[in-house]
Amino acid sequence: MSEDDKTPKRCAARADVSSGSRWRKRNPSKWKRNVEKEKRKGGLPHKIKHLQRAAKVPKTVNCLMCRFKCAQTFSEEKQKEICSTYWKLDDYRRQKDFILHCVTSSTPERRRLRQDSGTHRTDAKKYFFEQEGERIRVCQAFFLKTLCISNKVILTAFKHKSMCGSFSGEDLRGKHPPANKTIPEVIEDVKCHIESFPVVESHYSRKSTKRLYLDSKLSIAQMYHLYTDKCKNEGKMPASQITYRRIFGNEYNMSFYKPKKDRCSLCAKYDNATHEEKLRLQEQYCAHQKRKEECNTAKSIDKERATTDPSFVSATFDLQSVLQIPSSDVSLLYYSRKLCAYNFTVYECSTNTNSAYCFAWTEINGKRGSTEIGTCLFDYLTGLPEQVTEVSLFSDTCGGQNRNKHVAALLLYDVQTTHLQEIEHKFLESGHTYMEVDSMHSAIEKAKKYVPVYSMQDWLVIFRIARSKRLRNKRNEPYIVKELKYSDFYNIQQLTQLLMKNTTKDVTGATVKWLQVKCFKYSKEAPWVLQYKYEHSGEYQAIRVLGKGRAACPKQLLKAYSNPLPISVAKKNDLQKLCRSGIIPEELHGWYNNLPTSDTITDILPGPAVEDSGSDDSEDDH
Repeated sequence: MSEDDKTPKRCAARADVSSGSRWRKRNPSKWKRNVEKEKRKGGLPHKIKHLQRAAKVPKTVNCLMCRFKCAQTFSEEKQKEICSTYWKLDDYRRQKDFILHCVTSSTPERRRLRQDSGTHRTDAKKYFFEQEGERIRVCQAFFLKTLCISNKVILTAFKHKSMCGSFSGEDLRGKHPPANKTIPEVIEDVKCHIESFPVVESHYSRKSTKRLYLDSKLSIAQMYHLYTDKCKNEGKMPASQITYRRIFGNEYNMSFYKPKKDRCSLCAKYDNATHEEKLRLQEQYCAHQKRKEECNTAKSIDKERATTDPSFVSATFDLQSVLQIPSSDVSLLYYSRKLCAYNFTVYECSTNTNSAYCFAWTEINGKRGSTEIGTCLFDYLTGLPEQVTEVSLFSDTCGGQNRNKHVAALLLYDVQTTHLQEIEHKFLESGHTYMEVDSMHSAIEKAKKYVPVYSMQDWLVIFRIARSKRLRNKRNEPYIVKELKYSDFYNIQQLTQLLMKNTTKDVTGATVKWLQVKCFKYSKEAPWVLQYKYEHSGEYQAIRVLGKGRAACPKQLLKAYSNPLPISVAKKNDLQKLCRSGIIPEELHGWYNNLPTSDTITDILPGPAVEDSGSDDSEDDH
């Protein structure tokens, strides 16, 4: 595929403008100043520069010396009616037509030479108001003060009077371009620069939003800094930063991918609620807090037991936020797509050491679903010492990775085919899933901060040195790191089809609510029985996953992938461009050039693992 194949994805942001923007769409009709302008146009009370102005009402006119006796002919009520009629037209053209209907222009009957200009007047205007169907002539002063207008309004109306007698001009107020308006060429340069950054879709929210995502290391300020450097190199005058921000916010529906932290939406909702709303949420909030305490207590009990019982191990596990290859502070990397790397971490508490494990792979070797998570757990559990017979696992409530029937099938198979006698898989409360394994992620991020990464081997080195030397003692060895290839992953879905025939009803006939389960238990003494409970306390309920049939337990698990997984052509083109520019070391060019590709692959943002709140009883994804 040619270099032009990158264009559709890079320019997709421009095409996506119609679907939304980063900023809220402005509604000038609701701006305060425009609301006041509309009131003024309609002759209503209004504010100008924070000063209250009265409504349009006729002004007092002294017509004692007037030969038309206007004030005597038209009462004050009639004057107010005429004034209100004029201003309620609320349209520039209709008001001018009103003027042209009430004012006539003719050749002056008498002329005298004007002393200031030395010329004769060219026309004479006559002013009329209607009363009881009759046009009655009034003087100019009475006409102007009754309508609350100046003589300039009349001159403008006659200046643009058409041949048929109507007003043919238009309101030019506010339509003149500002003197400091950014020229179109500069605006186009800004748009081209914004579109030069690679964007990806969200993995989890594609149905609810069309927002595209940029690199998490970028920001609008960083993008503007790169833009000014580009203009300086090309000898162009850059746009101002506020102009750059305005174009980015109004014309592009983009954001910067930031991994979500453990944040409880229910607690935040309760804290920000009014007194009445808190009363409605009180029961739900108290139950949520109770479950949180129960989860933390259960983890503390298992952790304490693991330090004294050599046959028992308690471990927490989680998948770290997506890593990138290559990764450094070189500006050209911001304009390039990069390989994704995944790191599945396990933090173990036992009597011997607090061992920590890193199972790492790239996107050409695997994805980040239940197949990969199950394989890593199987690898970890089968590697435990023979003296360990019981294991307690703790994780968050992500249904796609942890709380699903595929991982359940793998653990059920594991307890029947290894020396382990019992495995418990326990879930923490959604929004409060802090675990010991999270300290590994923090240590890895700290170790990577000033270290450039160009290959998976660089990440593996960072994992090995991430644990602080101060913590490396008899109980804290360096992280145990293992790289996984595509041939190392097992086909967990095939195992699920063999072992998990029944996952919806337990032995009592009750429906199993997978999204509310807090504990799963797998025991060698109860083969092919999945035990579960909705609270950490209480008795387990049983699910006979095979029904009345017998297990056809495979002696060996099948492989999930027979070949490396391809990446998009556009991503490989970007990586090869980095090779040609010398950013990636020459000795790695061969590996990057041999990366498999596919025309059907779309770059999608690998979003954070979404925790299940337990409010939905659906089990379609399990």
